[in-house]
Amino acid sequence: MRKIFALILLISMVFSLLMSCGDTTKDANTDNNIINDDETNDVENDSAEETADVKILPDIPDADFDGYEFTILVSVNGEIEMWNDFTAEEQTGDAINDAIYTRNLYVGEKYNVKITDIQHELGDTWDRSGTQRRLRTSVQSQDNAYDAALVTGFVTCNLAIEGFLTDLNNMAPLDLTKPWWDQKANRDLMIKNKMFYTAGDISNVINNAAYAMLFNKALVQDYELENPYELVKSGKWTYSKLNEMSKQISADLNGDGTMDFDDRFGALLWDDSMLATVNSIGEKCARINNSGEVELTLNNERVMKSVETYMDLILERNHSLAYQRENWDGSRAIAMFQSNQALFFVQIMELVIRLRAMEVDFGVLPYPKLDESQQEYFTTISPWHSGFICVPASQEDYGRTGTILEALAAESMNTLKPAYYDLSLKGKYVRDEESEEMLDLIFQSRIYDLGWLYLIGDYGGNMLDMLRNYRSDFTSMYERQEPAAQNRIEQINKAFSELFMN
Repeated sequence: MRKIFALILLISMVFSLLMSCGDTTKDANTDNNIINDDETNDVENDSAEETADVKILPDIPDADFDGYEFTILVSVNGEIEMWNDFTAEEQTGDAINDAIYTRNLYVGEKYNVKITDIQHELGDTWDRSGTQRRLRTSVQSQDNAYDAALVTGFVTCNLAIEGFLTDLNNMAPLDLTKPWWDQKANRDLMIKNKMFYTAGDISNVINNAAYAMLFNKALVQDYELENPYELVKSGKWTYSKLNEMSKQISADLNGDGTMDFDDRFGALLWDDSMLATVNSIGEKCARINNSGEVELTLNNERVMKSVETYMDLILERNHSLAYQRENWDGSRAIAMFQSNQALFFVQIMELVIRLRAMEVDFGVLPYPKLDESQQEYFTTISPWHSGFICVPASQEDYGRTGTILEALAAESMNTLKPAYYDLSLKGKYVRDEESEEMLDLIFQSRIYDLGWLYLIGDYGGNMLDMLRNYRSDFTSMYERQEPAAQNRIEQINKAFSELFMN
């Protein structure tokens, strides 16, 4: 069988080589107006080269862990819904479930371990009494109850600054530079070469938490609007263009003089989209400076202009609907979009999956740019919906934990990632090749913001309140929260400084 497999692999490689030689100009006319981050292009886990015919294997020594039960704690439910990408009791025919099953079986047999997940209810989004307390208690008692965890961003950040998480860069053979780990996370979340939580092909949670917006193709055609795909490709997809198009299709359908869920709007607006006015233009609430310390970077002219432009649409209440005021879970907004009552639906990638049965055709877009001079698109990762892999600071065998996590992540690149990305998102949920291109763009342009994740000045919540309360007072909001923000940053930098000294 090995010989047959090797022969098939050799034939496919030769065929690929012949095809590439016959089409040397295939990429010559690639649109240069969309420029993705090349910082880590050689190892970026979203590039097409990583899913080539040749399987990339992890650099892990052979090991037999004698039937050890490898336990992963997973946050579930609460105010948000996180996927559990570690449980699959049997094959069911569902691509993602079967990929998880196959991956767990492969790693389990190869290293003689049993992959086990423990689901624990979140106390709430900030997890005031859920998985955070459970992990903290485990480390303090050194009971080694959990080898790893998949928990929300707020939880991992709190545990990191309190010293309850292990530096993943010190857990060989786990290697975060490998393509199955998220290199954008390395860029945005690593502090002085320390990495306490991360993301990658091992879980789909971060992908589902990526900001994206949908547009109704029927309304674009009926009103003879510009093609949104072409706007993105030409670099002209901006917040001003979003506003302009949204104002062209609104109508009081029932004629009662009041714009509500029974009418048609240019845009259905999600509260959290306010964070995109910062990140989608390439700015951050807070970032790590050249000294390896967190610094506040929210207040600048580009952010103020972006917020102002988006607020223009928000305040046009005849053209946009901030639907969460009356419909927190978005179910009525989804029904409106399905009934051709909205041109744009502004949310996250998980919405694409929820709309897979929608009869009306829709397309997927990244969030807009500030203006046409901005070269790249950027995709916010929702802090409330994010989930990161981390390792409790108390471990019986760090090498064993590093081995199994690396093996799970590497095998996920060959199983879970294509099941989610190619078979599910591209194969079942989106409707056209242009949306597939947009998915590539969205996932390649992720940006993680420490300001939101570490609740610095609670600027994230205050940004949302601007939309909720129809206020455009960014400057006064920023100044009001700045003392608390700076105090929080001092606490974070001090905590990490003390950790690094130990």
